Amino acid sequence: MADDNGILDINRKSFENEIRALTEVRHRNIVKLHGYCSRNGAMYLVYEYMERGSLAKVLYAEEGSKKLDWARRVKIVQGVAHALSYLHHDCNPPIVHRDISANNILLDSEFEPRISDFGHRKTARSWFV
Repeated sequence: MADDNGILDINRKSFENEIRALTEVRHRNIVKLHGYCSRNGAMYLVYEYMERGSLAKVLYAEEGSKKLDWARRVKIVQGVAHALSYLHHDCNPPIVHRDISANNILLDSEFEPRISDFGHRKTARSWFV
């Protein structure tokens, strides 16, 4: 079923869940949501800008993977583990991400990881600022 703007209920719920999750959590390894908009059938999320993009992009790019030495890889794993521990043990109720992947881990200029994508469908558009 779609609402007045033509947005499917499942997409609207995913969009709202993402907003709710990211406005209630505060952790250095979880992406910051700066804003959102739903208008004329389009849904937008505005995140903090992550200079290096996704971990997948860095891992699978020839030049990027050379910069990803073992010390940086361990730093990324530790950051993701801290964020997941926070979501599972320090949030009430606990938050389960459901889709941790290299595409949903973003990296800043210092390779500090941020978990993103807390359930929004591909029809929602994300902007990074």
